[in-house]
Amino acid sequence: VPVAGAWAEGNQDLQFRASAAVVHDSNIFRLPAGADTQTLIGRKSAAEKVGVTTLGVNYNKAYSLQNVELDVSMVKYDYQNFSYLGFSALNYRGAWRYALTPRLRGTLSTTREKTLNSFVDFRGFNVRNERTDINARLDGTYELGANWRLIAGLTRSTLDNSLPINSEADSRRIIGDIGVRYVLPSGSALGYTLRRANGVYTSNRPQPSAGFFDDHFQQTEHELQLTLALSRDTSANFRAGYLQRSYPTYSQRDFDGLVGGATLNWAYSPKLGISAGWTRSLGSFETADFNYAQTDRFSIGPVWQLSPKATVRVQLAHAVRNFGGTPTGLVTLQRRDITRDASLSLDWQPTTFLSLSASLQNARRTSNLAGFDYSANTINLSAQFTY
Repeated sequence: VPVAGAWAEGNQDLQFRASAAVVHDSNIFRLPAGADTQTLIGRKSAAEKVGVTTLGVNYNKAYSLQNVELDVSMVKYDYQNFSYLGFSALNYRGAWRYALTPRLRGTLSTTREKTLNSFVDFRGFNVRNERTDINARLDGTYELGANWRLIAGLTRSTLDNSLPINSEADSRRIIGDIGVRYVLPSGSALGYTLRRANGVYTSNRPQPSAGFFDDHFQQTEHELQLTLALSRDTSANFRAGYLQRSYPTYSQRDFDGLVGGATLNWAYSPKLGISAGWTRSLGSFETADFNYAQTDRFSIGPVWQLSPKATVRVQLAHAVRNFGGTPTGLVTLQRRDITRDASLSLDWQPTTFLSLSASLQNARRTSNLAGFDYSANTINLSAQFTY
């Protein structure tokens, strides 16, 4: 993979990078086996080769108790067979990690990321639909004593799609959270967080709506967190929560349920570690037949450090996604998807300035509704030069 050079003047706080990647995807549109690809996408095959070029700069500097981080990148995506999918993105991530007193600290941060909407859910095969996520957050932690922490935060989040998507429509939300945490010297901790979100759909949703699509919503989530430092080499994290979303005009779109997760991290040896976990998420998925999607995902991933410069990673995941809700009041067949993902990757850093990566991935989905099955193989080769 060719890599462009980069030069800069300055010190180690400022770094420039240039990277290039080639991605071979056997089924870019996630079409089911036997699909009439000629009619759907105008070609006999849904295979694609994508070139990704990135130029970026990173700044990280500590000023006494304060730390400033800034990362900006320009990314260009080029598609060989379906050139209309190509686009460029300016992404950034910035943070000021402040400490006003020895007991009061926090982070003021902002992020912007532009991507292509995944064809796993978006079915517009012959158009490009870009997704832009922008987030800004201010949070703080105050130490009430040796063990108690008071935590609060405020987040502003926006989602914009270049083309309308009802299942995850353009929106703007303000999220406030407050919590308390009890921390032990061993690293174990127990905490509780209350989150409250007020959201407005910024896409065109005239009221009243024949499809029962509201123009704003409210969401509340209660969450308990437990961290256990079981030993020097083993830790576990647990989350258990209850999420509730409500719509003021069309209450038939309301949904609620349990969310949570559990993760175990184990360093078997200095060179071999493994992470295993389960998560349950609950999110809006508004269509004519459904209101939400609940996903249970199980994963396991060993990491093997071949040498100080080379690392091998394996990731296996199994997810069950259930769609629910009856916005029209008519009971329909409730969709259920099962996805299985397996990947193998190698990261090699032959010098301080050069990083090379290669990965193989297989992704497949089966569904109880016709037309949503797929299987795809992906090969990713990349190189990054940093100065």
